[in-house]
Amino acid sequence: MMVVSGLWRYPVKSLVGAACETLQVNDWGPAGDRRWMLVDDSGRFLSQRQLPMMCRLQARETPSGIAIVDLDSAASIEVATPGSAAPARSVVVWGDDCRGLDAGDAVAQWLAARLGRVLRLCYMPDEEHRQVDLNYAQPGDRVSFADGFPFLLCHQRSVDWLSEKLGRTLEMSRFRPNLVVDGGEAFAERQWRRLAVGNIEFDVVKPCSRCVIPSIAPHSGERETEVFALLREHCSDGAEVVFGQNLIQRGTGSIALGDVVRPLA
Repeated sequence: MMVVSGLWRYPVKSLVGAACETLQVNDWGPAGDRRWMLVDDSGRFLSQRQLPMMCRLQARETPSGIAIVDLDSAASIEVATPGSAAPARSVVVWGDDCRGLDAGDAVAQWLAARLGRVLRLCYMPDEEHRQVDLNYAQPGDRVSFADGFPFLLCHQRSVDWLSEKLGRTLEMSRFRPNLVVDGGEAFAERQWRRLAVGNIEFDVVKPCSRCVIPSIAPHSGERETEVFALLREHCSDGAEVVFGQNLIQRGTGSIALGDVVRPLA
């Protein structure tokens, strides 16, 4: 039997997320996931690809917005969700042009002091609709500032298999999943096309293409080239490195640790 062994929400794209016991699922996917994003002065998104030390800043939801914590100094800042009167910015996630509400100078300066880069923090408002790629999705499927899909699933057995090959433990946090499953065979997720998690069904639409982020050590921000070499050797589809599966929810509700995971196709 396979079960949910981990749930993660990432309020700010590419910052450290928060582990959850339950995760609400709505038309965005995981509620509150990647609704915030750092952008440069041209509005293009920033991630650990450009700024590896983003892996040392953790974001969590608060009743009024989010809090961001510097994991090295324990310094923190709270940010209120921008209202409709906040300045709007044109922001870009890969090839998608979106509208983001600017979160203000105080948090921009706080983040810039830690990351060494002029930047802004923006929020995707409820009325914004970013369509998921229609090559994989249905019209109306929406996604936040995530790379392209609402959910990312990783299999604990697959990470364990890679850890054994590497000779040391690979932290699941490197792969930034929303949903972690355990049980069954390593890499079984490569065969799934449809999945039920608790009472919610998901389409398994595309393997997740991987960049350098899994090779960034979560405790230091240093790039470990041997990790990407391992993925390239064992997780290549011939054109690119892939690991984990992108999902689109086909229902709403909640999923919880321990929920049964059932492949449907």
